[in-house]
Amino acid sequence: MKKLPIFIAIIAILAISSAYAIKNDIHKKVFGGDSKLVYFIEETLGHKPPLIDKNIVGQAAPDFSLAQLDGGRMNLADYKGKLVILNFWASWCPPCRAEMPAFVGIQEKYKAQSVQFLGVAIEDKENVDKFLNNEIAINYPTSYGVEEAYEVSARYGNPDGALPYTLVISPEQIVLESFNGQVSEEMLEEVITKHLK
Repeated sequence: MKKLPIFIAIIAILAISSAYAIKNDIHKKVFGGDSKLVYFIEETLGHKPPLIDKNIVGQAAPDFSLAQLDGGRMNLADYKGKLVILNFWASWCPPCRAEMPAFVGIQEKYKAQSVQFLGVAIEDKENVDKFLNNEIAINYPTSYGVEEAYEVSARYGNPDGALPYTLVISPEQIVLESFNGQVSEEMLEEVITKHLK
């Protein structure tokens, strides 16, 4: 009889800790965002994991032209010869906001070595302007758009528009890596060091 309350307490602790882990995406951090186990957990919970096409890696990076905040256009072809870190983001996305200070620092550190960060905000100009003027100053070009930016993201293997979404593009404009979710400073340093020639 005394075993039943202990069993119920153990089940309750497991349920609470599992809910906490899933709410904070600990399962994605431990097993990797694109692992089959994470997909199974998300499916079991009724969450639809974002569809990310990893086949974009190794392919020619699709060119695009999007409006920039300064009134110009961002064209990928203009950055041929540079190692490009292309980041899709939005001001309402907490992980996007969290990774931006690292992008600013690494852009400054590697700018003399032909590393170029490019931001693509999937939202309207007013919200992007407000965020960048009041929250964080960035030192790399940013474009914006809703439907247009979403279409570019889809062409880069992210048809669900999951954010943040980051790609590394070679100086020859081949996609080298793609990352769904927040990218840490350590990950960026590792990737840049690996691909810089």
